[in-house]
Amino acid sequence: MAHLDNADPANLHTAEPGEALSRRQALSMAGVIAASVGATAAHAESSHDESDAGGKSVGEAAAPANAVEFRARFVQTGASGEDFAAYGYLTRAAGAGAGDLFWGSTFNETTALLTAYAAGTLSRRVLDQSVHSLDIEGSLTIYQRAAPGASFGTPASFQVGVPVARFDLTLQDILTVFAPAKGIPTLTGGMRQTLAEKLAGPPGGRRFGHTGSRARLFATGLGTLVDPVTLNAALEMAGNWVLE
Repeated sequence: MAHLDNADPANLHTAEPGEALSRRQALSMAGVIAASVGATAAHAESSHDESDAGGKSVGEAAAPANAVEFRARFVQTGASGEDFAAYGYLTRAAGAGAGDLFWGSTFNETTALLTAYAAGTLSRRVLDQSVHSLDIEGSLTIYQRAAPGASFGTPASFQVGVPVARFDLTLQDILTVFAPAKGIPTLTGGMRQTLAEKLAGPPGGRRFGHTGSRARLFATGLGTLVDPVTLNAALEMAGNWVLE
């Protein structure tokens, strides 16, 4: 920033009482003042932009802190268990308060205001005796609801509201079978954000993440084999993602 006290004294000659400034001196002072005002305004605008970008985001936290935490149900369907869907809600998000996440003091799917829905397909499966590996590719969308009302009995209810974030997913599910038709899934993989919108409501202006960001997802829980022929299954899981 240019300051008046750093200007060339020759150009800032102060008139003695009764002495008029020359035209050259007046123009010089006007130029310095204009430069100072312009630099100050640019600095203020830059600071405002940085505040908007860095201080009003949701779902972003410096690693290794969790950026987002969630609970969800996963279902594996199709003739050979090749289709996947997941639906749930955010239980924590950096930059969001309890009032952003839930309606009231009860924290579950029926009061959730930021819900999630994902769909994917199987890209590879490796079966062994008790530990199985499945590679899955898909996408995940976060919705902001105007009012609560999601239900695990109605998967489509988690797609109600305005999409505020979307991610491409590349995941691996390692399933450890510990009893007939029962297994412990461990889901890990990469996320790449493709949509980042501002959330509605006060204080307003907070964007959910930013396009192009990458994260690592982790989730675990309990899985139940529904059909041993089609390998259809249902899973209850919880997890998080961490920005890379």
